[in-house]
Amino acid sequence: MIAHVAEAREDRGRVVVRLGSFTLSSPAALAAAVHVARAFQSEIEGIFIEDPDLFEAAAHGFVREVGHFAGRSRPLSSQVVVGDSAHFAVAAQRELAEAATLHRVRFTARSMRERVVPALARACAERGPWNIVAFAEPVETAASAEVVTEALSSVLGATGYIVSGNRSAWRPGPILIACEDADRLPGQLRVARGLAAVERDPVWLLPVAVDEFARDWLDGEIRLALSDAADVVILPPIDAASLGDGLPTTIAGLSPRLVVCRSAGLVAPYDQLPRSLFAIDCPVFLTH
Repeated sequence: MIAHVAEAREDRGRVVVRLGSFTLSSPAALAAAVHVARAFQSEIEGIFIEDPDLFEAAAHGFVREVGHFAGRSRPLSSQVVVGDSAHFAVAAQRELAEAATLHRVRFTARSMRERVVPALARACAERGPWNIVAFAEPVETAASAEVVTEALSSVLGATGYIVSGNRSAWRPGPILIACEDADRLPGQLRVARGLAAVERDPVWLLPVAVDEFARDWLDGEIRLALSDAADVVILPPIDAASLGDGLPTTIAGLSPRLVVCRSAGLVAPYDQLPRSLFAIDCPVFLTH
């Protein structure tokens, strides 16, 4: 599937930002979401997703909340949860709205009380099929990675995903394509060129293969395909076998603004997603 965001005039698709319930947003993820919307002249919808389990627990009088400060606790009532959730939703939406307004991106907001993945699937189906889903919450635990993994396989109305780690920064730099498959290159290149045009960033392409034999073959295929692409800098190829756990760190050393790569590949494997995003140190645009 080729990542694509519909332009605003197409009246379909947009950048859907998942704002986590009681979880601080990553400024880098919000900046990347706005950047994608600017690149494709799309709009942003911030969806604050409330955890239904929390509201169910609050219905039981014996449940207590442990506060952020040692020794403090209070009954977890429905009234408390509703009030806290409303206040947090306003704060989270305001942060995203300010970033969108700064760059003149149309912004809408709403709250949904539902499981995360079904909520995203429903939101994307309403205005599909060309949506990009951005996770404002840093992917730093197995649980948050599981949500992303489930969304990648279940949200049919999305063609790309923005994820980040808790160390991710939004900074000037190249749009880096970490290409693992020459067949996916045309789609990834279209995305990268659109993202690069916003701030006139360079486009760098890094061939990433599983071993040295695949590395040499992939490098040849890419150079043949891009022989006339003067706007793309092709970097020396690398292979995961020789780098081991150092692959994400190698990518971080190139100081990209944003990395475009395939989901569940060598760069962003499902079972090591938090560790990879932590090391890469910038937002990542995942394509199918």
